[in-house]
Amino acid sequence: MVHNLQAIDKGYKNEIIFQRQMIRNLQRWQSFLSMLVGVGIVLTYLFRQHHLWLFVAGITCATVGLLLILAVGYAIYHGKKNLDKVIDQYAKINQVVSK
Repeated sequence: MVHNLQAIDKGYKNEIIFQRQMIRNLQRWQSFLSMLVGVGIVLTYLFRQHHLWLFVAGITCATVGLLLILAVGYAIYHGKKNLDKVIDQYAKINQVVSK
């Protein structure tokens, strides 16, 4: 029984560490995508009258980047909610074990 509880405890700790790392990775992607939006805005501004294909590429880059930022933000939001649930479940298990 003690080995089982230790395995469950270790599993929860590993899951919490893993999910926190994945949320940080998503936040890094969100930062990269915001840079992509910035590049798209700069392309749009600089080439609005000179090169049509660079202007269109800038608009496309900014639009796609913005949509991806929203999608990654949605994933971060739900990832944090899921992490809170795992932490709450881990706390409940620790309360039951410590009694």
